[in-house]
Amino acid sequence: MSRKAPVRKPIPVKSHRGALPPLTPAQQAVVDAARQLPQFTDPLDVEVALSAAVAPAREEDVWPGVVANAVAVPSRRSLALLRAVTVLVPGVEAGVEADKLGDQGEPAWREAIDRLVVGECWVVDLRAEEGHQTLLCTYSYGDDVHAGLYLVDDNLGGVVKNAFITKDVATARTMLDAYGAVEEIAADEAHRRLAEAYGKVDGGPGLGIDPDVYVVELLVARRIRLAQRS
Repeated sequence: MSRKAPVRKPIPVKSHRGALPPLTPAQQAVVDAARQLPQFTDPLDVEVALSAAVAPAREEDVWPGVVANAVAVPSRRSLALLRAVTVLVPGVEAGVEADKLGDQGEPAWREAIDRLVVGECWVVDLRAEEGHQTLLCTYSYGDDVHAGLYLVDDNLGGVVKNAFITKDVATARTMLDAYGAVEEIAADEAHRRLAEAYGKVDGGPGLGIDPDVYVVELLVARRIRLAQRS
């Protein structure tokens, strides 16, 4: 008489994702952008990627849902996303949650991203003649330097009209020289002006603001906070 082999019942696997509300399109865009974070080695790439991902969602607080999703789906991507949110988004409890996922493997940029400091700043102030000022500020993670170049247009109520981040600091300085007489300005004062100008970007339609102003807004906000604390 043959004996039937015992049938093993599958062990049920709990789905963490099933307990979560569905992500909004804006939250999903941030989660999708996080896929590349573990592969990065440059902390600036991390900041730019997250800042660009959240740029279209200016009217939505995406972070509680994004953090909840990362916590519920442990992975290297989730850990990298939580580490990035910790430095870029104040007031969101991402750091404690990230520490709980440390066994997933820290991203290569983990230590460098915390070393950001604000460097020298310069201004070409043509508000009296042409109605605008241009600010150039340098930043660094240790020896790795980059710069932000910002055009503030008083003809549009003092809004920041153009902004871009570059690692080619020499070219950015050459561009600034072409605008007029360059003066050094204290970093806290430069970023006070920048904070005021960024506070006006929602002043209404038709301002002619370059889309890059929104793309880099999250990372610029971090630099404003740093400059005003130092």
